[in-house]
Amino acid sequence: MVWTFLKRAISILAALAAFGLVFSFLAPRLPLADSVAHFRFHLSAALTLAAVLLTVSRDWRQAGLAWAVSLAGFVSLAPALPAWGTAVAGGGVPSLTVVQLNLSFRNRTPGAAADFIRAEGADIVTLQEVTDRTERVIELLGEDYPYSIRCPFSSRVGGVAVLSRLPKAPGPSEGCVEGRGLAWLRVIAGGRPVSVASMHLHWPYPFSQASQIDRLEGRLRDIPRPVLVAGDFNAAPWSHAVSRVADATDTTVAGGLRFTFFIGAGRWAPFIAMPIDHVLLPGGYSPAAIQVGPGPGSDHRSVVARLALPPAPITGQAPGPLASGPAAAE
Repeated sequence: MVWTFLKRAISILAALAAFGLVFSFLAPRLPLADSVAHFRFHLSAALTLAAVLLTVSRDWRQAGLAWAVSLAGFVSLAPALPAWGTAVAGGGVPSLTVVQLNLSFRNRTPGAAADFIRAEGADIVTLQEVTDRTERVIELLGEDYPYSIRCPFSSRVGGVAVLSRLPKAPGPSEGCVEGRGLAWLRVIAGGRPVSVASMHLHWPYPFSQASQIDRLEGRLRDIPRPVLVAGDFNAAPWSHAVSRVADATDTTVAGGLRFTFFIGAGRWAPFIAMPIDHVLLPGGYSPAAIQVGPGPGSDHRSVVARLALPPAPITGQAPGPLASGPAAAE
């Protein structure tokens, strides 16, 4: 009796996990499916466990289906896997350190956040949820990062910002899309210009992430190339949302499964870890080391990316149209 009940429970677990995985692949057509894709790693892991148990119980048919779907799930996580043969900065190769951090509009310790960023020796800092309270971080870092842009996003959670200790590039050097969660600053890194964008996307369905990207795609394509994008995407690296941003900016997600946000984390409540803060790299930029760091005062953890810059100008990459100064609000 007990064994029969356990087998049925395992079969139900496998069916639910498999349905969720298959449904998540419909993300290009259904925004709800991109919300489910947040949990593709978790569903794949749960289905693998169910496949093991079904194999032990010799339910070969269900076990085979569970193994097949779970394998497809793990294969689809490829954007989160580190690339083979990435270069390590050193030996005269120009390098760049980027710190990405959602400050959290509730942050009560902006001084600790500023101390962390300074200690990392970041060349570029991308911030989200910059409010009247958390802008204190920018003020504290003013001497270290004399070049910056801050752009309003949501009156509740605050705007986005880019800080740089590197000088601005000549020509159009910054842009702000008010109310859409995008700001960019063009700087000179390793003797070459690069546009660095800070991005904050809404949560996916039932919220307005898809329509937000619809409105941003044209502006993303207008940013002068090459572009490096960092931010709180509120989407997994394998999601349709991140793929759309990468396509619009000619970038790829820096590989690695980095859990930066935790749902339901509390003293007694269970939590689910989610990888939603990312760095997207242009061609020729190689991750030397990318890791999750602390997020002082925030509900997000930071991403610290140490990058090797291209040793020579990238050929065959068409520059994007040049925006004329700071972009006007839409």
